[in-house]
Amino acid sequence: MRRVLFIATLFVSATIWSQQLSSLYKSGEIKLIPDAEYAKNTDWNKLFTDYKKINWGEKIFGINKQIVIAPDGSIFMSLHTHHSISKFDKNGKFLKEFGQKGKKASDFKFTPNVEDILEGKYLYTSSADGRLHFFDLNGNWIKTLELKYMPLGTVPLSNGIIAILGYASAKNSYNRIISLLNFNDGKEKIIASEFEAYESDKNICIHPYNFTDKDGKVQKKGEIINISSPYMSLGFYKPRLATTANKNLVVAYPESGKVEILDNTGKIIRQFNPDIKPEAFTKEDKEKSYEKSVSVLKKLETEYKSKTTDKAYLDDFNAQCKQQLEKIRNPANYPTNLPYFSEMIVDSENNILLFRFTREQGSNKFDVYTYDSQGTKIATSSFVSDKYDLKINPSVFKFYKGSIYSVVKLKGASGNSIRLVKFDLKKN
Repeated sequence: MRRVLFIATLFVSATIWSQQLSSLYKSGEIKLIPDAEYAKNTDWNKLFTDYKKINWGEKIFGINKQIVIAPDGSIFMSLHTHHSISKFDKNGKFLKEFGQKGKKASDFKFTPNVEDILEGKYLYTSSADGRLHFFDLNGNWIKTLELKYMPLGTVPLSNGIIAILGYASAKNSYNRIISLLNFNDGKEKIIASEFEAYESDKNICIHPYNFTDKDGKVQKKGEIINISSPYMSLGFYKPRLATTANKNLVVAYPESGKVEILDNTGKIIRQFNPDIKPEAFTKEDKEKSYEKSVSVLKKLETEYKSKTTDKAYLDDFNAQCKQQLEKIRNPANYPTNLPYFSEMIVDSENNILLFRFTREQGSNKFDVYTYDSQGTKIATSSFVSDKYDLKINPSVFKFYKGSIYSVVKLKGASGNSIRLVKFDLKKN
């Protein structure tokens, strides 16, 4: 009898806990409260020596990190400036760093991104060269699998299957695919494929051209120049991937708003269209697109004039610019609305969170539409923090046992403001 009561108590406690996040979403605004004991006494300047790092003109490059939470609550972190992985215990204490730059199968040729934990026992990473590295949870290298394309996002499913969103180059186009990779034998199954031309109505596209520099040497511009107009970047429209508690695949499409749930073979189990009303693509948006395009092309022209006096090259460049600007001026080449959402996250209760796409920058308030795993709407709400600037991105905004773990910036801090924080949630 005592055993039955104990089991019943566990069941009731689990049920109450499983409903906690859903109830919070219904409150409208959710306040994120930092756990003062988590990562206490950490020397952030020593840990994040790259906080001043600038690359490609991006001032916040040093905050570009990713985190993954293991079943025991320990955290693995990758930094875009390091060829290594950092491990923290469940209390946020730094434990170790592993991995290195090199040419061996176990080494990182490019800076790695931690992706997730496969089957509860393998940490795996991805990188721009298409290599996936697998480690045990102590940081020991297990194996490396090589893809023939660049992975843009992955999630682990059941039975050693990893779902991968990738871009594969093709002649004058790219192929956006979703594939299922088998960890055990390295075989892949493509479940979705879509070709799109490099030169499309969404991009300005200037083709390469040989020119003679000011020293009389022939130079070749080896790459096509693509310029995305505001709110029309291909990254805004790529599918978002996530995985459920029972390791099904969730695919959300920002362009249409559609959400699909699939099993580990790629079979659709269910799908739904959330009741999100996207913002209209306005006349002002189109003017902004045109103005930005003109500005970027003028800067490029100035840059090329400093490198060459080759009249044929400059005439060709200007002719291409004029042609592309006419395309940007054409109202028919714009969508009727912005993407339906910017990000998709599945929380620790198996609810699907869709963050509405908005023009608003640098705000701590985000409209989030929550749905249960059956596609039934729970509520529309938002996350706020008094102390930190939130970054809503699945790579640094992780749910674990009802809490949120994130890499964030401390408001108003001078010097290094990057922190690894555990947040508790409550009604605001």
